[in-house]
Amino acid sequence: MLFSEMKRIFKCDNINISERLNTVEASFDIEFQDFPAMEELRNIISIVPTRDIIVLTLKSYSGDIIQITNSQVEECDFSKLIDGLSSDDEISVSVRIDKSILDNKFSIYDFDSFSNDLTRREPNEVMKWFSDCLKGIDFLRFEVFDYDISFATRTLAFESSSDAIFYPKVNRLQRLKSCRENACFYNMNTYEIIPDDFIFEGIMRAGERLKSLFGKLATILSLIYVVSYSSIDEYSVNLQINGQRTTSQTRPLNSIEENDKWISIYNWIFTDGNPTDKMLIAHNVMSLYCKYESFLNIDETMFDAIKTNYNLYLCTNVSQYLDMKRDIGKFIQNIVTQVSDYALSILSKFKANLIALFVFLFTVVLTNIGNKQNWGDIFTKHTIYIIELFAMGSMVYMVICIFETRYQLKKVRTGYQELKNNYKDVLSDLEIKEAFQEDKLFKEANKSAKNGLIGWSIVWGATLLLCILVIEFFTTNHGVLVWLWDKCYTLFIASK
Repeated sequence: MLFSEMKRIFKCDNINISERLNTVEASFDIEFQDFPAMEELRNIISIVPTRDIIVLTLKSYSGDIIQITNSQVEECDFSKLIDGLSSDDEISVSVRIDKSILDNKFSIYDFDSFSNDLTRREPNEVMKWFSDCLKGIDFLRFEVFDYDISFATRTLAFESSSDAIFYPKVNRLQRLKSCRENACFYNMNTYEIIPDDFIFEGIMRAGERLKSLFGKLATILSLIYVVSYSSIDEYSVNLQINGQRTTSQTRPLNSIEENDKWISIYNWIFTDGNPTDKMLIAHNVMSLYCKYESFLNIDETMFDAIKTNYNLYLCTNVSQYLDMKRDIGKFIQNIVTQVSDYALSILSKFKANLIALFVFLFTVVLTNIGNKQNWGDIFTKHTIYIIELFAMGSMVYMVICIFETRYQLKKVRTGYQELKNNYKDVLSDLEIKEAFQEDKLFKEANKSAKNGLIGWSIVWGATLLLCILVIEFFTTNHGVLVWLWDKCYTLFIASK
């Protein structure tokens, strides 16, 4: 532990440490009487791994400076720095470490400072840095020198023990190649990283401060490699899905939080099977689903639909599945036509009944007209009773036709719903919604049929009622209604 050893050797209580991604800087002041021996300085320098370059700068109050590095060969001459100094004179000490990667290892000297610097940076800057670190290698192990820590992603490990052994969970270079071949990511050469670099695996000890950042990065990269086309601007990501529909969205990188559903879809596509086939099917489903939802506001329904479609794709009856979807379209057209026919059937029956009524009246008039000169002789009381009886029968027939048509419409609605339910084991809810066109055609046809049924029923009933009223009040020999009225009136007077 470099800085703990420095505190001991230089007898100082506090060291200002700032560790950024590739460099570490530290500073503190000591009195000349606490200045360590050359041998102790060499021991401090030797703590730093040979892959890193440390520069130890000593500066006296008079401005004399000496630098010690782990790469120099010559022995340092401290005489011009310490000559003339008294025991309480101060010497400023500054430390700079330039870090580099060697044998898949990278150093972290102050984990708190390093993680704070990492989490404060913009996502695109962090991704570029990790891309540079991981270029051409399968995994990277971070050696943490000041912290009891142990956690790992599928390709990155943070360990405080020098004896720890890390085995990556995926072949990173092979997975990166697969992503290149199947995803259209415009900035692929700038960001040579994959979601697996940031997906945590196993037990985590003291790595919580990076969990949110790594979850964000894994989600961003999952989106990039799952959608059809993607690119990263300075602070946003552009996403486009091409399937049965084309939909595009642009999101600020900082607005994207960890979304395990997108990560699950990425894992499913690039784990086992053919990524190209999986991606094409995923794009078709996502293009339908994301018509109604934001890319970031998805649920398990979409993932289930993708897997269902892929399982059907793998089945031997793919042609039957496609025929089934075509049959759905034909069925919907037949149903719509059938519903429309029911709406017209009430009109046809009304026309037939109206013709029958006029034929009957014409027959009665023609039979009785003979040599009779007035309406009273033509429309006798018995004739009027027969006409009214015929009109009443027509009214009953109208009611029967209305109930018959409503029953037929109800059967069609039930059959339509049962068909949708039968496909629930084969198609997802989203696919059913799309295949049946959200019931738009059926609802319009059903509404039109109801309006037609109501409208023509009113016209039919009004026509029959008008016929009865004309006969009752415009003929000399009144019919049943006037006769009933007279009887009721007579009884009422008699009761008085």
